[in-house]
Amino acid sequence: MKNKIVTSIKEWFPHCVPSETDATEYMLLQCVADYCIACFGGQQEDHLKAKEAIHIISILYYNGSLHERNAIENEFLERISHAESPASLRQHIDFLPKELRPVYMKTILEN
Repeated sequence: MKNKIVTSIKEWFPHCVPSETDATEYMLLQCVADYCIACFGGQQEDHLKAKEAIHIISILYYNGSLHERNAIENEFLERISHAESPASLRQHIDFLPKELRPVYMKTILEN
């Protein structure tokens, strides 16, 4: 079943889409999270790519249904939070839009 998450990720981040044709929204969110994690460790231009991805995900979050919001929290934000360390927390928080920061902190505290 196609929804906003699947359609948007396939359009904005085709390089994050696995070769399987039946990738679920959960798989795609995990792939974009992995992409962001990889970009966090790169050069300045990679940081911009991560910011762009997070911006798109935040738009999906704030315009999405409860199901889509939960999927983003449980698959995208939770995956990024596992790569978190005390040294990287400030940088990663700065990548997030202000509206998404409390949601991310809640995800960190719950996991």
